[in-house]
Amino acid sequence: MSEPTFDVAAAHRWFAIESNNGAWDLIEQADRTAADTDRMLHLAHASGWHWQQIGQPIQQLRGLTLLATAYVAARVPSVAIRFGEQGLKLSHEIADAPPFDRACAHGAVAAAYQLAGRSADATREYDTAYGIATKFDDAEDRAVFEKLYPRP
Repeated sequence: MSEPTFDVAAAHRWFAIESNNGAWDLIEQADRTAADTDRMLHLAHASGWHWQQIGQPIQQLRGLTLLATAYVAARVPSVAIRFGEQGLKLSHEIADAPPFDRACAHGAVAAAYQLAGRSADATREYDTAYGIATKFDDAEDRAVFEKLYPRP
């Protein structure tokens, strides 16, 4: 295989960001079609894969949170739980993870548990997420969190 004629790390970063943004746009889209849902999942996986190639643990956490949230939006609870729990575990391993990322990791797994009918687990994780969110310095972050992860 020949050497690429471009900066591979920069390409991974570009694709990770573009795929991430595209997936979040589709997650937030109210009238998603089946084709949109498929595209959303492909974009979420692409973003996660590109971040695995060059990202730090915080980007990998964000990728797992995106995947869990995308699978909640697609209404596939078992896969949402799998990615949500992976993200939650990673969020506890990253000592300096920002509060927004910690809250979103708990929020994503709470939403996945709720979708699966695990109400007690959903409430526990949401309460943890909400406790973290109340300490955000930025009111805009809190609004984004509450929009993405409403109380179960």
